[in-house]
Amino acid sequence: MNKRIQMTARPLKANTADQWVETSLSTPVQPAVKFKRLTVDVDPELHTRLRLRCVRRDEHISDWLRALMVSTLDAEDAGSSST
Repeated sequence: MNKRIQMTARPLKANTADQWVETSLSTPVQPAVKFKRLTVDVDPELHTRLRLRCVRRDEHISDWLRALMVSTLDAEDAGSSST
């Protein structure tokens, strides 16, 4: 009794990993603005307070500081243009 099973090649997947990589690389995402890095030394206690404040509000320290700088500079610009 000799049984033989006919083996066929596996079917090819519709989307292979290589195709996914090629398509994702064809349209690179460029940031709207290239940020400049700003380094500030702060007291450890202040850093802890900043971190806790941002954690409570579910935001990043950098996002909050950017918004703070913009609002401060805008307020100063508005104050200087009215005189």
